[in-house]
Amino acid sequence: MTSIGRVVSSLVAIVMIGGCASTKVSDREILVTEKAPRPDSILIYDFAATPADVPADSSLAAAATASTPQTPEQIETGRRVGAAIATQLAEKVRRMGLPAERASSHSAPQINDIVIRGYLLSVSEGSTAKRVAIGFGAGASELSVAVEGYQSRAIR
Repeated sequence: MTSIGRVVSSLVAIVMIGGCASTKVSDREILVTEKAPRPDSILIYDFAATPADVPADSSLAAAATASTPQTPEQIETGRRVGAAIATQLAEKVRRMGLPAERASSHSAPQINDIVIRGYLLSVSEGSTAKRVAIGFGAGASELSVAVEGYQSRAIR
């Protein structure tokens, strides 16, 4: 199998497993207690795959530390997964009746826009052998992410 075939098959496996995975929120902080105005637009950026991809002004920059160097194949796979997450999240938000779009580097948030950015902390493909032999969730794939969201507001 070619390296492109492996990358594509890995991406498909991660996205399929991620669709069946449970979600656990481990940290939540509420900064505003008043009712926020309805957003004009929700900009969802591709989830960063490497510490270098995290914008310097992001609160995620502190969490973005590479424990081990990534191979170019892992970086490319991570970027594809980050783009897929942003695309799927934007679609799900639109289905809720909110104006969401996948943002680009040229997107500029306006007043009342919500911005969502994320960073892939770790990706573990798991063990196929454990999933087949043991079952019951053994050898499951894991994807850990950090996400930040904020709403652009006028300064009073």
